[in-house]
Amino acid sequence: MNNCESEEIVEAANIAISNLLPTKSRSLYDIAYNRFKKWCAEKHVQVYSENVLLAYFSENAKNYKSSTLWAQYSMVKSCLIIYDNIDISKFPKLIAFLKRTGDGYQAKILTKSEIDRFLSSADDKEFLMIKVGLILGIAGACRTDELVNLTVDDIEDVGSSLIVKLLNNKTKIPRIFVVTDVGNMLELFRKYLSLRPPHVKHKRLFFYYKAGKCSSQPVARIPWEKFLV
Repeated sequence: MNNCESEEIVEAANIAISNLLPTKSRSLYDIAYNRFKKWCAEKHVQVYSENVLLAYFSENAKNYKSSTLWAQYSMVKSCLIIYDNIDISKFPKLIAFLKRTGDGYQAKILTKSEIDRFLSSADDKEFLMIKVGLILGIAGACRTDELVNLTVDDIEDVGSSLIVKLLNNKTKIPRIFVVTDVGNMLELFRKYLSLRPPHVKHKRLFFYYKAGKCSSQPVARIPWEKFLV
């Protein structure tokens, strides 16, 4: 502690620092940061140099799209500034690499028949979470981060439909949309909700899902690439 700073000032500063990350999505930031720290520990890395960050994101680029890499970069960047006082936005080679990962990328536009076929025929044991994400995402034109941060309190099942309220973090004004009972959409949602682990304390809707079961860990991203294959 600086001799010129009282314990009261240091404590107030620490409290302020702890609130720098977005409250609603803080768990995502912590997951991204802890994943990076774990990778560093496995590689026996002690200094977070530009080459270290390049190696980390180069390895991740083998499995993730450019948009996901940028999202991970943003979260890791924020946490490194807050927890380690390191600003990786000043790493020009890293930024150049991330920009190159998006070269030639074209988003796939799904047809209604492709979506209907996936919802009706894909195996729920493997794809149920993705189906629910697709249903809510299309009905509400949701961004990926909005889906990831959805909670069970944001969705009201009124029998004939679902009423979903999304709160804009900037304006604090809710955006409301409705999922109607078309096909088996509500049935799929209720089936997924019934698999929610009873002992979890948080309210997040989407959990890691495998072999027909939900873990207690909320997802950091929805693996759309499994659907697009």
